[in-house]
Amino acid sequence: MQQTITIPTRTIDEILTRLDKLTKEVKAIRAKLFDQEPRYGSDEWWEWSDEKAMEDIKDGRYTTVHNKKELKQFLDSLKTK
Repeated sequence: MQQTITIPTRTIDEILTRLDKLTKEVKAIRAKLFDQEPRYGSDEWWEWSDEKAMEDIKDGRYTTVHNKKELKQFLDSLKTK
């Protein structure tokens, strides 16, 4: 026996929207739990990258460069390490 159920388009759209939101939330949770880098260039990657950068700044893990000479010195110092 075959049955057909009619579902309004609006209901289908709501279901798909909720599934999309849940998928994004699960990906974000998995990335945090397993500290995995999201796929490069994705929206999740940009959010992850921004969070990591802000952590580095708060913890003082950055270098300030004021001009080209300082930049060259900094880059040259990386070559010798």
